[in-house]
Amino acid sequence: MSDTYEMTPLAHLYPGMVLADALMDEHGHVLLAAGATLNETAIQSLARHGVGAVPILRAVPLAPPVEAEIQARLDHLFRRNDREDLGDWATGLLRRYVEDYRLEREVAP
Repeated sequence: MSDTYEMTPLAHLYPGMVLADALMDEHGHVLLAAGATLNETAIQSLARHGVGAVPILRAVPLAPPVEAEIQARLDHLFRRNDREDLGDWATGLLRRYVEDYRLEREVAP
């Protein structure tokens, strides 16, 4: 089994959860394969088979984007704006606000 799973009681299961490992009955028959997404029918079937808990994948948090990725995205969004063009101050100001927000910078009042 994976180390990113959690044994979840049948009463706490809900549709959309994903199995971390194959689930077998007492005879060794596969009830649900690893990676299967649970639905109402599958959960009811598990109850009929007397399953008490199942290994469910934990949600792994995504790594926050690095500054270079954010800058590349902003360059794409503001591709029609020249950063050095002082005549287009409004777009430059908007870019700075969006950049501060996405990079979670403190903004002075």
